[in-house]
Amino acid sequence: MMMALSISQIFRNISPSIKSSIIITFILAIILIIIGIRLRKYKPTDEPKGIIIVIEWLVETMNEMCKSTIGKRYKKLAPYLTTIALLLFVYNISGLLGFRPPTASVSVTFAFSITTFILVEVYGLKSQGLGKHLKSYLDPIPLFLPMNIISDIAIPISLGLRLFGNILSGLVIMSLVYTVLGWAAVAISPILHLYFDLFSGFIQTLVFCMLTLVFIAGKLPDEEVDYFDNMEES
Repeated sequence: MMMALSISQIFRNISPSIKSSIIITFILAIILIIIGIRLRKYKPTDEPKGIIIVIEWLVETMNEMCKSTIGKRYKKLAPYLTTIALLLFVYNISGLLGFRPPTASVSVTFAFSITTFILVEVYGLKSQGLGKHLKSYLDPIPLFLPMNIISDIAIPISLGLRLFGNILSGLVIMSLVYTVLGWAAVAISPILHLYFDLFSGFIQTLVFCMLTLVFIAGKLPDEEVDYFDNMEES
């Protein structure tokens, strides 16, 4: 009883954005588990229908996006990026479902951006090796060392703040509309929600994923990242 009480007190003290992220992630995990069970029963010869069509489109789209940007390493990165895209998009549009968007919290967006930053550095170490990776900070001349370090540190900061600022600005604008117009806001709120929640949520998800690919591509050898060759292969 005491444990249940302490858990409820802890949950009560968590910010609304973090609460939303926990609830949405839990619901999304259950939905994906159910979809996974359905996919196990799905045969390659069966005609896709319903949610299977959506899943196939999402996977194929993310595979093509990754392949055209980073080349042959796309198979290792595409599952991560697909997960991030799905989670970010649901987070961004969760305001339509009555939640406070988790991405309106800087702690949530920085969690995503720091994860991406670690991934970028890991790809740099694996593709170049430790010595060459460290030496890249001295390119083109050792004098550029501070600037190269700052440019790497700027990756998680820019990713996190860009996502946070765009989602929070939409939330603030919608709050002002409802506060100023009151019930009259019902007349224009569907259009505003369509833009600030659905359209902006999709764009911010796309931008985050594309920047992640671009940053990773910047750490790979030039022979692995030939955009036009990759497009022809795909």
